[in-house]
Amino acid sequence: MNFLAPLAFALAALLPIIIALYFLKLRRTEHRVSSTYLWRTLVRDTAANAPWQKLKPNLLLLLQLLFLVALIVALARPFVWGDVVASSHLILVLDTSASMRATDVAPTRLNDAISQARRLIQNLPNDARVTVIDAGASVRVPVSGATDKSAAYSALENLRAGLGETDMASALTLAATIAENEPDAELVILSDGHFQLPENISIPSRAQFIPIGKARNNQAFGAFTLSSEGGRGGVSAFLQLVNYSEQPVTRRLVLRNEKGQLVAARDVALAPMKAQAVTIPDLPADAEWFSANLEGNDFLALDDRAFAVVPLRDKVNVRVVTQGNRFLETALALMPNIQVTTVRASDVVSETSNVKRQTSLTILDSTIPTGTLPGGNLLFIAPPRATEFFSMTGRIEAPQPIVVNAEDAITRYVDLREVAIQDASKIELPKWGRAVLADRATGAPLLIVGETEGRHIGVLAFDIRHSDLPLRVAFPLLMANLLDALIPGGASGIASNVEPNRALGISVSPETNAVLVRAPDGNETALTPTLAKVVFNQTTQLGVYEIFARDAQNKTERIGRFAVNALNPTESDISPRTDLQLGRGDTKTNVELPRARNEWWMPLAWLALALLIAEWLYAYRGQVVRLIERVRET
Repeated sequence: MNFLAPLAFALAALLPIIIALYFLKLRRTEHRVSSTYLWRTLVRDTAANAPWQKLKPNLLLLLQLLFLVALIVALARPFVWGDVVASSHLILVLDTSASMRATDVAPTRLNDAISQARRLIQNLPNDARVTVIDAGASVRVPVSGATDKSAAYSALENLRAGLGETDMASALTLAATIAENEPDAELVILSDGHFQLPENISIPSRAQFIPIGKARNNQAFGAFTLSSEGGRGGVSAFLQLVNYSEQPVTRRLVLRNEKGQLVAARDVALAPMKAQAVTIPDLPADAEWFSANLEGNDFLALDDRAFAVVPLRDKVNVRVVTQGNRFLETALALMPNIQVTTVRASDVVSETSNVKRQTSLTILDSTIPTGTLPGGNLLFIAPPRATEFFSMTGRIEAPQPIVVNAEDAITRYVDLREVAIQDASKIELPKWGRAVLADRATGAPLLIVGETEGRHIGVLAFDIRHSDLPLRVAFPLLMANLLDALIPGGASGIASNVEPNRALGISVSPETNAVLVRAPDGNETALTPTLAKVVFNQTTQLGVYEIFARDAQNKTERIGRFAVNALNPTESDISPRTDLQLGRGDTKTNVELPRARNEWWMPLAWLALALLIAEWLYAYRGQVVRLIERVRET
């Protein structure tokens, strides 16, 4: 405890003076007597006024001393240091990503963030407004501009940590929009710092960062996949275990099948800050899926378990409409899960979008059929004319391809430097698509990928036969990544692994009337296909999901499985960040709010006033009693 006016304690010198006055006080007490015989005991003034008598217990003395003590302490203005936001609008952004489940701060990091947010709200003025932003995988605003503190408290208590990363960029963009016209608004970010922000993001000038978390001890799964062992008929498991702590540790790895039966177990020694690969062969071939557990304790239990499904052996049908392209046929043949059917453009003329054949993708190579385009997903290569999906404005001579976004999955591991292209079609970028490759000189897109009306569309603006791209290692990689983007579930069919809270596209046959997705807890979600496709976006549980297709005769058949795992190195590396770069050059936000003084002299002043009134009432209690009696008599 601290005091703003410690000189007020000089008034404590009055305490012994009050006590001394009680030693010297002339003690006369009124008595009503029936005879003067009793006066002898009341007129001994000499003895009664003798100074420095023994002090007897006296309630008046006690009340006066307590009053003076309370008054002195109130005048000294006691205070304690605390975090206080001095603004009329407090905007709280709370990170609810998976790493906020860590227990290095009891009970969890998110609970600690909520407690700190509550303290900030408690110290706000009564007329201040509060906005709470839930920065999870998707951004929510449970409370906006509320002056009711109880509503803000309720919103905080209802926050829950998710299974994936935080979309902090969107959360801060929203906070900046809210604070745009309020110069007095203050933004407070409560997070362990496990996110990356774009450099050009706009952050309010009054922004503070409160770090959450203390330790980094955690081990996690980095990968878990299953593969068939060919002619042996068994299954092999590949696992990657990562130790994110600074100390070596040994964890026990346990594998079980879908029935919970133990199939493998081993102790794995993990070096600090390194990954360890583990391969387990000869797993039972009749199993449908496996779960892996890391037994032992760390600060984040979410990533100590993973799931993997046995891959399906059904191939994905891809139809190629071409006059002959050996390079394209060779690249597609390198993909083991692709079943290629080559047709001529004239064979597609009579087809409609309700084609009876189950085709995941149609590739139109340097040709476009007259009439209605094929249904389903499409990849145009060197289109000779415009279509309903894009328009052409001319030709580009000798374009030089560059990657538009280095983080795009389609150009992953693809080196396109010094690729020579003879010419390409000049295509306007449609609203439904994004440019993956572009011409260095003109900026015109050379590869466009996107989705419209439930269909995946890709446009490669140049003929691969008029370039040296097929002669490079980058070509089969580019085609594999491109087909993964255009075929729902990837070129291998339904994706075997899906990130939490991510949507999964599922292609089915045209005869399918309904698609049922069974979650790990047994609940089923029914979906109606559109153009032989559904999108499932309720991947909010960890575990194995099953997919069933139902036809017009109510015949139901299982068509696949997929696993949802919390395999995210950003969230598993729970080391807390102590400062935060908010895109302001070299300027960093404060790692904590400036300390402010919380004074509490007011309760002491009220206490002093109450003691003073009590002392007066007791000193004049006789007169008060007589006054009350007179009032009653009247």
